[in-house]
Amino acid sequence: MLFRSPVLAVFLAYCLMQWRGRWLGMRWLAVGLGLLVLLGKLFPVPVLDDFASTMSPGWLSHPYLGQAYPNAQVIETILQAAPYQKATLGVIPSIEAVNHNTMNYYGALRDFQVAGRELGTKPESLTQDGRSLDWFLVQPQCQGSKLKCNGLAQDSQIAFGERLADNPEFRSQQTWKLPTDRPLQLYRRRLPTIEVKTLTNAPEKVQLNRVTVPQRVPPGLPVPVSYEWSGSWEQLASGLVLLTWKSVQNPEAFWINDHGIGRGELQAQTPQNGAFQVIERTAMLPTADLPAGDYYLTATYLNRNTGATYNIPVPPVTLNIDPSATAVPAPELDRVTQLRQLALDLPKGVIGLEPVFKQINRLNQYDAEHDYLRQGEKTLAYRLANNPGAKELDWLYGLLLSQVLQEDPQGAIATLKQIVKLAPENPYNHAYLAFVYLYNWQPKAAEIALEPALKSHPEIREIQSLRGISYLMQGNLFKGWQIISPIFRDR
Repeated sequence: MLFRSPVLAVFLAYCLMQWRGRWLGMRWLAVGLGLLVLLGKLFPVPVLDDFASTMSPGWLSHPYLGQAYPNAQVIETILQAAPYQKATLGVIPSIEAVNHNTMNYYGALRDFQVAGRELGTKPESLTQDGRSLDWFLVQPQCQGSKLKCNGLAQDSQIAFGERLADNPEFRSQQTWKLPTDRPLQLYRRRLPTIEVKTLTNAPEKVQLNRVTVPQRVPPGLPVPVSYEWSGSWEQLASGLVLLTWKSVQNPEAFWINDHGIGRGELQAQTPQNGAFQVIERTAMLPTADLPAGDYYLTATYLNRNTGATYNIPVPPVTLNIDPSATAVPAPELDRVTQLRQLALDLPKGVIGLEPVFKQINRLNQYDAEHDYLRQGEKTLAYRLANNPGAKELDWLYGLLLSQVLQEDPQGAIATLKQIVKLAPENPYNHAYLAFVYLYNWQPKAAEIALEPALKSHPEIREIQSLRGISYLMQGNLFKGWQIISPIFRDR
């Protein structure tokens, strides 16, 4: 490691510059040897390969001159199959030329329409990946050592890829042969989560043509649902829908399934033919506290760009909530619903934050542009402005989480002030407000925000830590250290 040290290289160069007398040509000899090593590292010159490896052991950076890898063809195949959608591709190979980074690069060359993502390694993460992604790229029939075959792929990932061939939910889209003579297999979900079809004529406004749900389901568990929308491309691509399932017997009982049309994955560029149908196959979550009975659907369109809204007529559909009903298998919940559900753990403080951000990391993998955060923010803001009702606090937590994850301190501060007003007894609400103030470099405001929590719960270590940091940021180093140092000693 010493001979690869940049410090040593600088020292030797300095010594050469100090060389005087008859051996002055040693400088040029060193420069010449350096150039030869550089050429041997960068170009596949037979004689220089061994010389460069001897003088400078390590990787050679030769340009690849062999058969091309099918990275561009993989992206093109996805775009041909789903030309109007953004796609997230789960990539299991981790060899140098085929991995999630190279696929992400080639997808970026095609207007960022395809994003490559690395799969999880834990069984629960892989299960969620399999339910959340429609596209996978794997090396089937992999033989030999794991390192040679799948690069840095984990055993769990390799096993997941091998099971795709027998998974009835997926089918092989296309196969390529790598320059190493190994196959490369592209899989696609048989019934895509989002499907876009062209139409002859577009209605003036977005229409909901069909809703498919089971007849009877228990509360508190995901329910499969399919929505079929039609309209002009501009209306569909910029459309958010506010979907409310209301009780026939009790107007106070309801749940929501707000989201962007096509999960926000419709490619923004307007196609030549502007009439389309969008089919969504997803799941919603009736809350566990719902009373039994029949529920019907109402729908409102919200344009995310202009803020314009209008009611959408809904075809006749009812769903019966029955605690004794058998649970129906359902796909993964849509990401906006997951966001709202995760936000319900925020009142628990530190204990609730760890699972929240663990799951957010997975959601961010599936949505390369994190558009589900913008969908959640706009739909919840509309709900709160027009009809907050009994769900106001829950929706405020969802709005807060979407704003924090988008690094919007001003919006988060305004939301937290409303939360503190509605639930002043929860010390973590005051702590969250103080934390965002500190993030926004407002330490005095953070100190003031913490006062109610310090009076009611002075024993909470995180609140004391925030108080100490607020003093440090105000320049009161002695008092800040007095507060923080005992916390560090007790850890």
